Amino acid sequence: MFEKVAWIIIVNLALYFRTLRFKFVSDDFTVWKNPPVAKNAWHRLWLQMTGQMKFYAKSVRFVRANGKLFAAILRAEELEHLVTILIHTTICIAIYFAFGASWISFVAALLYSTNPVNNQGTIWPSGRGYALPILFLLLSMAIPLLSPLFLYAGTWYTAGFLAPLALVGSSKWYILASMPLIWYLHSKKFTKAVKNKQNTECFDEDKVIHPRKLILAIKTFGFYLTLCIIPFRITFYHNFLQSAAGSMKHKCYTFCRYFWIGATALLGIGLYAALRPWDPFIWALFAFAITIVPFCNFIRANQEIAERFAALPNVFLMYALAQLITGIPGSDAIIAAFLAFYATRTFYTLIMYKDEYYITELAIIEDENAWWAWHCRAMKRWETQSYREALILWVRALLISKNEFKLLINIATCLRLLKNDKEADIYLAKAEANIVPGQEKEAKEFIEQHRRGKLPILL
Repeated sequence: MFEKVAWIIIVNLALYFRTLRFKFVSDDFTVWKNPPVAKNAWHRLWLQMTGQMKFYAKSVRFVRANGKLFAAILRAEELEHLVTILIHTTICIAIYFAFGASWISFVAALLYSTNPVNNQGTIWPSGRGYALPILFLLLSMAIPLLSPLFLYAGTWYTAGFLAPLALVGSSKWYILASMPLIWYLHSKKFTKAVKNKQNTECFDEDKVIHPRKLILAIKTFGFYLTLCIIPFRITFYHNFLQSAAGSMKHKCYTFCRYFWIGATALLGIGLYAALRPWDPFIWALFAFAITIVPFCNFIRANQEIAERFAALPNVFLMYALAQLITGIPGSDAIIAAFLAFYATRTFYTLIMYKDEYYITELAIIEDENAWWAWHCRAMKRWETQSYREALILWVRALLISKNEFKLLINIATCLRLLKNDKEADIYLAKAEANIVPGQEKEAKEFIEQHRRGKLPILL
């Protein structure tokens, strides 16, 4: 048992050690620049550990050289990434114990450890709010006597509020007895967070329930299922379902391959559960399905697709995969093949989190059809006052999403600055004609600002 735990630790440190030198990216800067107010030292430590506040820019560390102990400086980024690695390593160890401390659970832990779909929780400090609910849920399974404490901590996070539903049908179903009270205690916080997301990130189409939304939900399910098992595309900005409720709404209700994958998988899970006795394999598939459903775009309160949404469901899918591949002839070779594939993909894509340059460049390499990746690249050129380069990149993004309001108004602003007023008027008119329903007030205000000469740039 201890040998297997040691191997889990070794694999995690070997794979993710180089991320200690990585810098902050994306939302990390928001938390860094606008931290909450800490009430005391213990509260500050809680905020830092949970990712709501960054560590100080300089913290003391100790290094040994020539038999003597010396104090050195550990950068804030190093501390953040060290904590994130330790959390991911602990999650993998918890997988091993939560699922029975067996050969199957050991394989599941290694599969999860190396799977690049989990990178936003493994590497990205701001993804800690998705990693910690996983840890607390697994600890509640591994140590049932302390489950109320762990479940209370895990459901404090919005991403973990519904996670305990995965325990329905498991051998640890009885620890759900404390959940009605826990859900009640967190209900106001959860409702407020969801409403805030819907009000700030969603369009009218996201809030409407109609039968065609089932198509959208099934194809989203199929996409996550495929991506978790075969991580063919690892990026911060997926093109799949981008602008699904806006300029590319016409694509979101089509019967693409992910719809058929999702429909086939759901039908297969249902038939397997109906025709065979309930077992750990079907429970793992059920747990994956029940935890990914909130992120399947039926009612959206978040961005359309993000790998961090699959981090918790992937725990159960890797457990199901481990059961499947360890039970067939030649399992050692198959296990090695999966681990080699996952580790290789992780090794080559984790550089995405090195700094702000790499997060955009790798996103475009992994998925050149994501207009948002080109848009972010253009924003970086804009910030350095390279207006012509920014214009080129926004035009490149527009070739992917031809009616995107943000792109059209940003292009109009670039053209205005470059003294091409006639063409700027054309793109401003196109922007006005492509306002997304539900965003009329804000969009018209930006257009009026442009006409008054303030020339807004929209992220």
